Order: sequence, then C-alpha cells, then structure tokens
Amino acid sequence: MAGDGPGATGLHPDPGRGSLTGMADDLFARFRGAAPADKEGSSGTRPVAVALREAEVLAAVDRVPSLPTVVTQILAMVGKSASTAAELEALIRQDMALAGRLLKLVNSPFYGLAQPVASISQAVSIIGFASLKSLVLAASTSSLLQSDLSSYGFAERGLWKSSVANAALARAIAQRNRTHRDEIEEYFVAAFLKDVGILVLGPLAARSGLRLRKGEPGDEDLQRRERRILGFDHCWAGLKVAERWNLPEQIREAIAHHHRMPADLPADRVRRLASVRLAERIAANAGIGLAADHPFDTGIDAVLLAGAGLDQAGFQDLIAQVPRIVASAEMPV
Repeated sequence: MAGDGPGATGLHPDPGRGSLTGMADDLFARFRGAAPADKEGSSGTRPVAVALREAEVLAAVDRVPSLPTVVTQILAMVGKSASTAAELEALIRQDMALAGRLLKLVNSPFYGLAQPVASISQAVSIIGFASLKSLVLAASTSSLLQSDLSSYGFAERGLWKSSVANAALARAIAQRNRTHRDEIEEYFVAAFLKDVGILVLGPLAARSGLRLRKGEPGDEDLQRRERRILGFDHCWAGLKVAERWNLPEQIREAIAHHHRMPADLPADRVRRLASVRLAERIAANAGIGLAADHPFDTGIDAVLLAGAGLDQAGFQDLIAQVPRIVASAEMPV
C-alpha cells in the first residue's frame, strides 16, 4: 500500500489529548491525493543492508510461544457456521485460566453490560457465538502482545492496543461492506493477528540498536524500510509464525499480504485484505498505541476504499465510530 508520501494523510490525534471530531471529513477530503495502493512485487529504491541473518530470524520465530491447543481448535472454527456454541463452551472449559480471562473481558467496559456475566454459557447468549470466538483469541494472546516494541514506534502495551483497535475496525468495515455474517469474524481475527511478525523482528531490532521509526532517511513505506534496515519484513516473519501455529489459510494470507496484495485475487479476498489494511491506516491516523514517530502508513486512497467495499457515506459512518474504537483499545488484559 501507499507510503507516507506527498498527499498522504498526516493526522495523528492522540486519543488521550485531542478530539477525533471532524476526522471523517478530513480523511475523505484528503484521501484522493494519496498515492495508489502498492501491488505485490513492487521493488524498493534503496539497497538492502542486511543486519540480521535468516537463522537469527527463524530462531526468533521458534521462540514465539505456541498458542494453547484450545485456542488453535477455536481458531479452526472461525468462519465455520456449522460450529456450535456448545462445542465452543466445551473447549473453553478445558482451560480455566482462559475462561477466567474471557469473563474478565466480557465484563469490561468494552461491552458495558448492565449485569456481570458469571458463566461462559451466559456470555454466549449475551454477546453471541461469533464475537466470543474472537474474544477467546484476544484473551489468550493478551500477554504475548505486550512485549516492548518501541523499536517499531509502539508505546507501552501498544501492540495490544493497536491489535484490538485494528480488529474492531476491520469488523466494523465488514459489517458495512456486505460481508456475510459468518465471515465477519474472519476480518477481526485477520486484523488482530496481522502484525504478529513484529513480535519476531522487534526484539531483534532492539537488540541490534535498530529503529524502524520515522526519521530514517527516505520516504519508503514500512515494509521497504524493514527490508532495507533489517533485511526482512514483518509480513514474512509473521507468515512463519502463522505456519508454526497452523493458522487457517485466510488468516495466513492477511498476515503475509496486508501491505501488498497479490495481483488477480478473487473479489472476496481483495475485500478482506483491503479492509484489514484500511483498519490499520485509520488506527494509525488516530495514533492508537503508537508514538508520534511511528513508521506505519496513514495514506487512504480511492483504490483502498473501493477494495474494502466502502463508499463515502460508509467511510464517514465508520470514522464517526473511531472514538468508540479508541475506547475499545483499552480493553483490560
């Protein structure tokens, strides 16, 4: 996708200090000038100075903790309408620590329930089967996503906040672009896990004294900057983690290609990838979980909006909900 070049949006309101009022009008008025979306295979203009060896990166992939078996089984249910609430409850009850974290999330201000939920079956009946599957993922990875990733411009707990906000935004986009209800949670999971490769490269970059934040020479996008500085990018590293975790194919695709879509994809896959990318750029514009000099792209262009299946009214309605999404990024862990 486009980098932060001329015409790209440059809004970085801090949810803790400023208002997001008017963000919809500003973004939509300015997105037309953003550079067109990048396609798979685009080459960078700067030589790559390899700072890491592939063996180092693969060893770091192996150090990323495995997902609990229960979570792997639940992820396999995502997008499968044949799965039942009873099957989900049975899996969750196999891991009481996970069940406890899940109930904590359900009872958080994110849902604003009038009465606290005391059981998994009660949670299913109130927030729904599909949403509960996504919360299981959030609950099981909350500690994993709180690493120190300041080398990538994340604030404290920034990747967690960013991932939750990206996922909630992607779900909101799916609800507006006529995605089938059985597939909406695929958008949530794809956006939530898309940056898992940063868990691999972030610590390696920090250990080597490398930073991916703005201020580096040039105006290339994050993926090109990673390849130039580190020799690898988080999409490649994330795919290695996804393969190790045996994630579903549609989730692997989002992790590997959310920066640059392969050519000639079917419309439904283009819509999912573009929606995940749009969610990331809106969250980056809002600065959710990020330092001011973060390296994430903020440009929103006509190609990206069309790919995500949004018209002007849908986009403006989505942006109007960003304050609520910002609040959701404070989901407890």
